[in-house]
Amino acid sequence: MRKISLLAFLTILVDGFDTTSIGFVVPTLAAQWQLPLSAFTPVFVATSLGAALGYALSGRLAVSLQRRDIVLGSVFLFALGSCLGALAGSVPVLAAIRLLSGIGLGAAIPAVVSLAVEGTAPERRESVTVGVTSGLSLGAALGGVIGGKLILSWGWGSVFLLGGIAPLLLLPALWAHLPADAPAPAGMANTGSAGHPHAARVSALFGAGLAPQTMLLWAFSFLIFTAVYALTFWVPSMLHRLGFDTSGVAFGSAAMGIGGVVAALALIPLSYRFHVRKILLACSLLGAVALVLGWSLAATPGLLLALIVVVGACLIAGTIGQVALAVSLYPPALRTAGIGWSAAIGRLGSVLGPGLMGAFVASELPAPQWLLLPVAPILLAAVALWVAQRMTSRKPVGLGRA
Repeated sequence: MRKISLLAFLTILVDGFDTTSIGFVVPTLAAQWQLPLSAFTPVFVATSLGAALGYALSGRLAVSLQRRDIVLGSVFLFALGSCLGALAGSVPVLAAIRLLSGIGLGAAIPAVVSLAVEGTAPERRESVTVGVTSGLSLGAALGGVIGGKLILSWGWGSVFLLGGIAPLLLLPALWAHLPADAPAPAGMANTGSAGHPHAARVSALFGAGLAPQTMLLWAFSFLIFTAVYALTFWVPSMLHRLGFDTSGVAFGSAAMGIGGVVAALALIPLSYRFHVRKILLACSLLGAVALVLGWSLAATPGLLLALIVVVGACLIAGTIGQVALAVSLYPPALRTAGIGWSAAIGRLGSVLGPGLMGAFVASELPAPQWLLLPVAPILLAAVALWVAQRMTSRKPVGLGRA
């Protein structure tokens, strides 16, 4: 199981690098192509839309395909898309390529997480999920740390090439070591599956008293992804507008990822003591406070970067934690679909967030004010968690520790 968890972590790490790489490449592209930053809004939206489609397809594909095959196909797809991104010469072409990449980026995660927690004791599932999905944050952080150097030395295309070559190198290990799914037990068709032990239709997520918690989980995912991706894609451009150089812009992107790594390291031990929902509620409130402080202290670069780390820790904890919530909420037969649909709904937020922020950018509002846009969805996400907690304390529905 450790080998599978490691492969899942590495898959999600390269996924995280590819997802966020566009954020710190765009300021360089805008300068070279002589376009305003707001012109790249379709590229950000296409990336998130592709990922949303991928997440939704993952659960659908699990009805007829092995999870192992879904992972292999998805990794190849986003590796190919990343390599093609290095050849793009216009915004429409880059947006189309990122849509293709996004489908692979989204489809890989539910299947590989479901494989990683297979056979894990119920009390350890949240912690294993947090550990594996922390690869998203580490991938984003690594991209920010090395992205500026790559752009300065080899040009912006080198970032996409690295994002394509790394997953291609990982494919042989995934092929050799990811396990095949066990045959479906008798009577599985009653769960809404089509003869597959890890597949279910979306309607099954609303049966057996799961509907209220499913809706609240989806609301939280949608709102927190709206905030996270508005910041992930546009914080580098905000720093560019504030006068940071290429390396500083890339490091600003890394700051979000570094915060996410810190969050993951903290979530693993905390999830043994507290339900992830309680942790995420506290993180959401702290993240909103950090954004307001960032807006007021934007003139001090050091403090601004430190607050971006805090924001990354608090909000990326939400994108990691919503997977853990889905893992603990749904039984094995619903887990791949549950993870996939929760993340897919979240990714719809990741389409809305960059689009709204792009409108802020196009309106020429002062860059620090961009930090205020995500505060509202974060606070609403906190409300969804609070309601879910209240409902669970009154009538437990199997969401793990109270």
